[in-house]
Amino acid sequence: MGDLAHGRDGSLPGLLAGFDCQLPRWLTVRNIFLLLLLISLAVDLGFGFAYKFRLSPDQLDADELEYYKMAGQMMGGTLHLTARRTLGFPLLIASVRSISDNFLFLQAVICALFSFSAPLLFLVVRKVTRSTAAAGVSGLALALWPPVIFYGVSLYSEALALPVFLLALWALPVGSRAGSAVKGFHWRQAAAAGLLLAIATQVRPMYLIMTPFIAIIIAIEEADLRVAFRRLLVVAFAYVAVTLPWSIYMTERFHHPILITSNGGETLSGGLNPKLLEPWAERRKLVGGREVWVGPGKWLTPHQNGYLTRAELALPYDQQDALMRERTMDWVKANPGAAVQLESCKFLYMWGLYHISKNGPGQLVFGNLPTLALLAIALFGFIRVPEARTALARFWVLPFFVSAVALISWGSWRFRQPGDAGLVVFCSVCVLVYLAKRRVAHDVAERELALSA
Repeated sequence: MGDLAHGRDGSLPGLLAGFDCQLPRWLTVRNIFLLLLLISLAVDLGFGFAYKFRLSPDQLDADELEYYKMAGQMMGGTLHLTARRTLGFPLLIASVRSISDNFLFLQAVICALFSFSAPLLFLVVRKVTRSTAAAGVSGLALALWPPVIFYGVSLYSEALALPVFLLALWALPVGSRAGSAVKGFHWRQAAAAGLLLAIATQVRPMYLIMTPFIAIIIAIEEADLRVAFRRLLVVAFAYVAVTLPWSIYMTERFHHPILITSNGGETLSGGLNPKLLEPWAERRKLVGGREVWVGPGKWLTPHQNGYLTRAELALPYDQQDALMRERTMDWVKANPGAAVQLESCKFLYMWGLYHISKNGPGQLVFGNLPTLALLAIALFGFIRVPEARTALARFWVLPFFVSAVALISWGSWRFRQPGDAGLVVFCSVCVLVYLAKRRVAHDVAERELALSA
């Protein structure tokens, strides 16, 4: 452990350098990447075949089934495009099904793509910290993190969106405050980050909400305001360049401005409605036999939330969405206390703090308790490891991003995946830095004692 004395310069890369010195020579960046991929594939595919993969599309949850049907319509040339969904993920499903329409094959391929999340996170952490050891620990932690595995091994769009988003974080240049070893503007990297974030948004529109958080990351990491502004400008330009053609097409098709999708009314109304405050349904069974509870913090469909009449449910989707948005905001203005209660429940549910007893023993053991432990370690790290506050900004910002998604929509744990990835990194690195600092302090004390003797 004597090599940990490399951390005397006080920088986060310096504090982590000792751990890298202890790595066996065969644990190169390439080998760790491949090893993490193999571990992820084994864990994800093993969990999928043993528990999660379904035998037929009829067993899919509602969103998964909608993606699957959209892909089938694409293949048959019968897709009726609405403003509710983007086409990124259905296009991937259609591509896989064009090779083989075996349902297990489809799930296995999507699962394998999701398995790149852990090794990609490894690359992001190594770029930021310049520590192979810290990056490897972070990647391994994500590969074994139960909530991410459960919702990633699915036909939800998160299975593709998370790897693409991690590629965007990897491309984003590291700022001078975060310890960048390479000076310069790095416009190509910034452009790649904007392009990849736009692709992630086309796969899962919630990443539109990430755009202001990218600005926050750049502002925290980069000390030179001119470089930070130019970098943000390039990211924004690349993001808009990819997004604009879709926006123009959708706007012309539906005759009103649409940036990505037009489901804001449905999203807001599902999580902000008086029906959620009624004790009419504490638990109900979903397709596939999975049992969940319904109440404050959860989400109801347009057929359940009470904002539309039966006749209005037959209107075109755009008109339904506009009505739900208007009536939701009217209800919020008339019932601010109830709205605050629902928003609080969304946030608390997302982070495992609310209605723990209703989630069942499995989710309690593999979800709530690990999440609470991770939050506690993150708080400890933020207080006791000040070096991490700037150097790891792109990771600790992510829980705030997914919390914003929860407040707009609801506290679904599958929306939490990028936030979990950020927390896993922040906690892993903070623990290693804390251990390194203690070791350095111990070595210094021993030397001083030896000199005094």
